[in-house]
Amino acid sequence: MTISKFSLTLTAVALSLSAFNANAVPRTGNEHVIRYDRGGYVIDYAIDMLKMEKSRRLVKFAGRCDSACTIYLGLNKAQTCITTAAKFGFHLPFGSDRRGNQVAANFMMKKYPKWVHKWLEANGGLSSKLKVMPYSYASQYIKPCEGRTNMTQQASF
Repeated sequence: MTISKFSLTLTAVALSLSAFNANAVPRTGNEHVIRYDRGGYVIDYAIDMLKMEKSRRLVKFAGRCDSACTIYLGLNKAQTCITTAAKFGFHLPFGSDRRGNQVAANFMMKKYPKWVHKWLEANGGLSSKLKVMPYSYASQYIKPCEGRTNMTQQASF
């Protein structure tokens, strides 16, 4: 998949989600808890992330979040929280042709916040080998989950 096709696909998804009414999200069970997510296709996670942004769904990092799962680190800070069990695994995308993998890597890097870029640079950048960011680093940038409620409930007055 070329950069333009990938971007076009995401744009189409974003436009279809723009009609999504965040107030229609159920006011209970509006949390996504990540305990052991090994990742998958970047496009699938990108679509899921767009849905979470629109619904203001809270993402709780409560365990391993590897590969494409790490795209959730690009969510708004108010939309994420972390427990001491959280760890994040990074590597170069694979599973497509060389160009498709590069497009996926570029997209992921655009979504990551600066503090993730800083950690990746300090640890040799993305490679085919899994590099694990520990809780001790990530918790400097992500608030703890204790006492957090879902974002829809927080937004209701």
